Amino acid sequence: MRKLAGCTLVLALLLLGIDCGLAQAQTLVWQDEFDGPSIDSGKWTFDVGNGCDVGICGWGNGELQAYTAQSQNVRIENGVLVIEARRERQQATAFSSARLKTDGRMAFRYGTLEARIRYPQVGNGLWPAFWTLGASGVWPGRGEIDILEAGSAAAIAAGTVERTVSGATHWDYQGWQADYSRSYTHPTALSGGFHVYRLTWDPQFIRAYVDGILYFEFAISDIEGASLHEFHQPHFVLLNLAVGGSYTGVTTSRRVTAPLPAKMEIDYIRLYQNPGDTLVLGAP
Repeated sequence: MRKLAGCTLVLALLLLGIDCGLAQAQTLVWQDEFDGPSIDSGKWTFDVGNGCDVGICGWGNGELQAYTAQSQNVRIENGVLVIEARRERQQATAFSSARLKTDGRMAFRYGTLEARIRYPQVGNGLWPAFWTLGASGVWPGRGEIDILEAGSAAAIAAGTVERTVSGATHWDYQGWQADYSRSYTHPTALSGGFHVYRLTWDPQFIRAYVDGILYFEFAISDIEGASLHEFHQPHFVLLNLAVGGSYTGVTTSRRVTAPLPAKMEIDYIRLYQNPGDTLVLGAP
């Protein structure tokens, strides 16, 4: 989700294929079905504001919204988690939305993380994301795994923005930001419908799937040679719906043409692991 200028290292090849149900072979160790009356504070916390309070205005990406923990932006509704972006003044920004994270509640190393998500028509300016950050360190040295992102500038330019999703990794390579990303364009629109987005992470590979279709693969076994220590440490989970920013290429409020208000809905999120994988509950 977070992007800054830097070097790009291509260390893996994208392979398209069909997932064979990895989650079924593992044990369910953590989940949220969003069936309660309110968001579980034992599992989730919030980022709030426009990032300026933590020294990264626009959350490091030129995003145009302020995040809140208010019910108009984030709530449980009919058994799903709703993150709603709205066109309204909020902390000197033109838009409001929400970003949830398991930081200080749950972190994990290796396993299968999946969520059933419906994101809205992204048009020009909406940026839904399902991703992880390393539980310690300073970005990019903490590492980042983007499982699902949509609304990219490249997809807007190609006319495929409602059908295209991408996955990415970001890390520190010998003092430089390193990035690797791949996108996938589905035959039909992914926005507007529920789909299962899955991360599989083991000591050899990070992979991302939509409805069992592999669209991102990144090799992480060369820890020393490629400086990939960040991907062998616990990460926590984030869910958010941004407005504008560098990923979308939409950097001013007047260029946001996506329909608003807009809802990103999460039906469930589940983590499966094998014996020997790491699960941290509570502060690391």
